[in-house]
This record gives sequence, C-alpha cells and structure tokens, in this order.
Amino acid sequence: MVNKDPRVKLALISVGGAIAVALITAILNPSWWRSDKPSPPIINQIIAGRVVDEVTNLGIGQASISIVGRSETDISEDNGNFRIDLQAPIPKSGTVRIHVLKAGYIPRDETTTPTESLVVQLRQM
Repeated sequence: MVNKDPRVKLALISVGGAIAVALITAILNPSWWRSDKPSPPIINQIIAGRVVDEVTNLGIGQASISIVGRSETDISEDNGNFRIDLQAPIPKSGTVRIHVLKAGYIPRDETTTPTESLVVQLRQM
C-alpha cells in the first residue's frame, strides 16, 4: 500500500534535495577529502665539475661520467667540463658514487655529494 499523503511526498523530496545539495557541495569543494597542501618543491641536485689529467691538469674531453647504480650520465666537453642533474630520490646520506672512464686513462670511482666544483683527476695508463 502506497502512502498518498502530500506531506510524506514533500518530506521525501526535501530529504532527496538535501542529499543532492550535500553531494554537489562535496564535489565542488573537495577540501574535506583532498589535501590542499602544496607538494614540497623538488630541489634539483647537481654534480658538476671538470675531468682533468693528473699530471698536466688539462681538461679531458669525451670522458664518460656516470652515477653508480643510477641512470644519470654525462660526457665531458672538450675542456673537461661536465654536469649531471640528479633525479629524485637522492640517497638519504646525500652522497653518490661516480664512475669516470676515458680511453688511455685508468678508470676512477669517487664518492661525492652534490656540488658544482668537483675536479676529477685521471691518471694515464
């Protein structure tokens, strides 16, 4: 048996309207379910410097510089300059190990922290 009382219909419509308004408000103002805090800024960490001959201190071009265990690499310019932008995440210790290779020179591994003034000296074979 269906109740045909207009007051019941009005009450049901009012409750349905209130629920609809609440849903629309939640969708248009999502602060209660989504944080409005901005993400922390990503700070670019850089390892840059120069690859030089140990005896002459002249720049060594075309040396391969890589971060051990990571994908970041670079090839030194003709004057020995190189630059590697480290991608997140950076190890908590803040240090990374670099590996430097150049034909005719002994390969070199070195541990460093982000810097823009690293000098890597290679010894000829």
